[in-house]
Amino acid sequence: MKIPHFHRLEVVGVLVLTAAVWGYDQSLGPADSLLLSERFGAVPVRMVAAWHALREHGWSWDAAEAALPLVTANFLHASFMHLAMNMLMFWIFGNALSEAVGRMVFLALYLLAGVIAVTVYVRTNPTSEIPMVGASGAIAGLEGAYFVLAYRWELPHAHVWPLDGPVAPWRLGVVALIGFFLDTRAFFGRVTDSTAYGAHVGGFLGGALLAMLVATVWRPEFRRR
Repeated sequence: MKIPHFHRLEVVGVLVLTAAVWGYDQSLGPADSLLLSERFGAVPVRMVAAWHALREHGWSWDAAEAALPLVTANFLHASFMHLAMNMLMFWIFGNALSEAVGRMVFLALYLLAGVIAVTVYVRTNPTSEIPMVGASGAIAGLEGAYFVLAYRWELPHAHVWPLDGPVAPWRLGVVALIGFFLDTRAFFGRVTDSTAYGAHVGGFLGGALLAMLVATVWRPEFRRR
């Protein structure tokens, strides 16, 4: 039986995992919570140092451990509101994109876009000692991927709560593009707040490039001829 648009199990699974990580973080004391963020969040100065050590001395367990935040940072959040806002956007674009490309491609796009987002953030803030956490870069990757596919393929309309009824793909694509424009303006304008705009911009562009690759090599029934 086909899974309804609003009950994509892979989307629910990632959301539940992310919420569970936040719940575990909240169960820790302040000191242990900070240690969790420093170990599994993306600390640019530490990751850059590990990259240089990898280039000079080759692979090591320390280098592998330093690379973990490329994935794990996307599952940590600083507050409930941080988690809630990210998961709302993840829910909308995750369901819409997963319906279009399927479970495995969706998961690959999400994880790879997250890796790209963290990498761009680290490269653009190489001296920062503050852990970067949050799924917003990976979610921006989903938005970038959806934007590309919305204009490359004949995607189905999105039926996702809390959207009001079926939403045309081009409308969601415009929403994604507006978000990218605002993030890019903030990034190049060097807005100084706690938002990782570099991760957003990198994630969107990474997701868009990955979607271009998918759209080039894969021919589903709704692909435009």
